[in-house]
Amino acid sequence: MIHICIRHTLDWQDEHLVTAQIVPAFRAKLDAWNATFDMPYHAFRLQLKRIAEENVRRVEGAVRSSLREVPWGHVVVPVDDDDWFAPDLAIRLEQERDPSAWGYLWRRVMLEPPRSWGRLRRVARWLGRKERFTCQSNNYAFVNAPERARLVSSHSQASGYFDAHRAGVRTIRAALAVQNRNLASQTTLAWGRPTIGRDELAALLERYRHLYLGWTPAAELSWAKPYVDSMAELMTEIRLR
Repeated sequence: MIHICIRHTLDWQDEHLVTAQIVPAFRAKLDAWNATFDMPYHAFRLQLKRIAEENVRRVEGAVRSSLREVPWGHVVVPVDDDDWFAPDLAIRLEQERDPSAWGYLWRRVMLEPPRSWGRLRRVARWLGRKERFTCQSNNYAFVNAPERARLVSSHSQASGYFDAHRAGVRTIRAALAVQNRNLASQTTLAWGRPTIGRDELAALLERYRHLYLGWTPAAELSWAKPYVDSMAELMTEIRLR
């Protein structure tokens, strides 16, 4: 059985709980968001989660589970609450099942706009280089076992484990996931800086509107179009104060 496990996050339905439990280093950015946009941060994140939940429901042959519900020996697929999978992910994993394999990798496509010419130059310098982490948000799965529980919550820890046990990892040569690095992503919102200004947030909003409206998928990613369309609609619902 294939189990999709959504990583633990905040209860985006509860504004007061989000405000109380948000990571302290992110609080200034949350405040900047709420001062700039008419849709509060928690409400935007809730819509992202609902789009992703619809995606999970359409993955044929998979069930959504918490890690504690997954029996030993079943396959665990971790994911953040805003990313998407191909509808045939579980089918492909079953086809690729190998008694000698404990882990599986596939390609994932990052969906985000370039944020600046400086960013484009940084990306250009990295072309052709290996990504820092073998495991990303939603490009890996593993056979459940006691020593692998930590591989759900942290893709960096998962990468270390995968890299140290490569003999048991099987690679599926297909793009079976989209990582939706959206407007609310911590990486998008002035990563490495303590806060973000109104003008920068407004510019990001426009870039993301253009991204989702103008996205044309390759044939192997045509399954993602409904979710991109939902994101495009969501971006029309958010306004500057």
